[in-house]
Amino acid sequence: MMISVIVTEYKKRGYLLYALRSVFNQTLSRDKYEVIVVKKEEDKEVDDYARKNGAKVIYDDSKKFGENIYTALSEAKGDIISLLNDDDMFTQGKLEEVYRIFKEEKVSEIRNEVYFIDSNNNILSSPSIVYKYFVNKYNYNHKKYFHILAEDSCISIKREFIDEDIKYQNRIIDIYLTINAICKSQDENVFLYGKPLTYFRVHPQSTISLNTLEEKINITRNYLEDQERLYNKFYNCGEEIRKTLRLFLLNIKFKFYLLELYLMNENKELGKEAQFSFSDKVFLFNPFNKPSREYMTRDLLASGFLFLPSTIRFHLFKFLQEHSNIMNKILGIKEVNSNFVHNLTDE
Repeated sequence: MMISVIVTEYKKRGYLLYALRSVFNQTLSRDKYEVIVVKKEEDKEVDDYARKNGAKVIYDDSKKFGENIYTALSEAKGDIISLLNDDDMFTQGKLEEVYRIFKEEKVSEIRNEVYFIDSNNNILSSPSIVYKYFVNKYNYNHKKYFHILAEDSCISIKREFIDEDIKYQNRIIDIYLTINAICKSQDENVFLYGKPLTYFRVHPQSTISLNTLEEKINITRNYLEDQERLYNKFYNCGEEIRKTLRLFLLNIKFKFYLLELYLMNENKELGKEAQFSFSDKVFLFNPFNKPSREYMTRDLLASGFLFLPSTIRFHLFKFLQEHSNIMNKILGIKEVNSNFVHNLTDE
């Protein structure tokens, strides 16, 4: 058995060297794993360091993150694929533990917990409880497992559970792979492992920290396309899986709708207003569909807003936008590029 570690640099942020060092300094014997780096641009110092330590470096300027992964897979020789984003790191013993678990357990994927770190590698927080859940499409529980499906750098998966359509994913790889493994497995489980084996970096250049209106709209549109694709692909996997994917989809759809309202005016609407069926609104309103109190509060407000007539929704949003910064805080917007808004409203 061999592990192929795919290290991805979707955007140059200055952390790739840390990620590579964490992979090359593993306790697992080097003859049991290979390293493939897929990135958009050359960086002689980092790339030479990677090659010197036996990694294969691939340049791929695809706009979809899924295409980057798919390109790296064409070069991978391993039975197991472990993912690592450029701004994250592995703990020193991660690959040894992943190797052991795949040898001893009948699992299709391992999804481990994380330490949160800052830009200087200081640990910000870590899990308080180490959990072990063996999950399949028959025992999957929406409320129990909803929160532990994310983060690419936490995933190690058997190659056979990565479908070719991964290349169509703009951004969402983590949920795609985990749900695919759960739904596709016949007699194997996805192992949700509460031991932190990955350092997840929180920093100003991370995707979740994008703060301009243009960035928010573009990234949210990508997420919406991905969520719609996942919901349609796994719709028949089971009711609990469907609840999870529907909640992801409706939350991102609502966020995109708020961004659309940001750019609308009374004389001209940009694009078609996001359509929420009565069933969608009821789903968001139903407290039994919520995995936590945080989601319950947020979705009650969202569904209440959606139940209002569209004209009242528009004027309420514009009032809050003009007389307070509450909408900017909700959407995480710190900058508005006037040229971007002007170009959109003139289309």
